[in-house]
Amino acid sequence: LFGSVIFQQLYNIADSLVAGKFISENALAAVGNSYEITLVFIAFAFGCNMGCSVIVSQLFGAKEYARLKTAVTTACIFSAISAGIDGGGDFLLCASAAYYLDIYVWGLPFVFFYNIATGIFSALGDSKTPFYFLAVSSTSNIAVDILFVKAFDMGVAGVAWATFLCQGISCVLAVIAVW
Repeated sequence: LFGSVIFQQLYNIADSLVAGKFISENALAAVGNSYEITLVFIAFAFGCNMGCSVIVSQLFGAKEYARLKTAVTTACIFSAISAGIDGGGDFLLCASAAYYLDIYVWGLPFVFFYNIATGIFSALGDSKTPFYFLAVSSTSNIAVDILFVKAFDMGVAGVAWATFLCQGISCVLAVIAVW
């Protein structure tokens, strides 16, 4: 769990480093100002992870597999709705870092579904699988950040799209493994 928290934070650290080194001070400010807002999203998604894992572990332990499947489906539906509500709030509230946040928000379903998948894995006694997905995704984010910013000259949008893509891949892999 500790390693997962570190790798989750690596997304924003990498975005900040690449924005500050290869784009501009304003780009660093845009990513940096977005950090607190993204922490709220991540904290809410992690709360969904914990709630889901409690229910899934109880149902798994009781061998109530039909109800377990319903709980997983319900968690996924709740995550989709929550990501939509949180994303809608961002479009209404963000200001100076709007460009970065607008792209980041499109990736919120990935953050939510990844965290739900992690909760399910943990509830079933496997915390390593989602950790591996996250570790590879967050470290590859550094390379994709640099590629998008240096090779494609995408600026702040490049670091946001890199995070979007890398989080998306780890999410898809985790959800496929859960199913």
